[in-house]
Amino acid sequence: MLVGGGIAGIILGVIVFAFGQSFNIFLSFLSAYVHTSRLMYVEFFSKFYEGGGKAFKKFRV
Repeated sequence: MLVGGGIAGIILGVIVFAFGQSFNIFLSFLSAYVHTSRLMYVEFFSKFYEGGGKAFKKFRV
């Protein structure tokens, strides 16, 4: 499809490539933010949490 597309194909390819790379970088930053926030949450709130539930018992097969 882009073979023989000329200058329009090249421009479209560059736009698609730039969008894909931008999306990839956005997902990388989002992942770093989510994992950092999760770790801060777990480390901070484990000081105040008292688990009062039942112990887990798995089903027998």
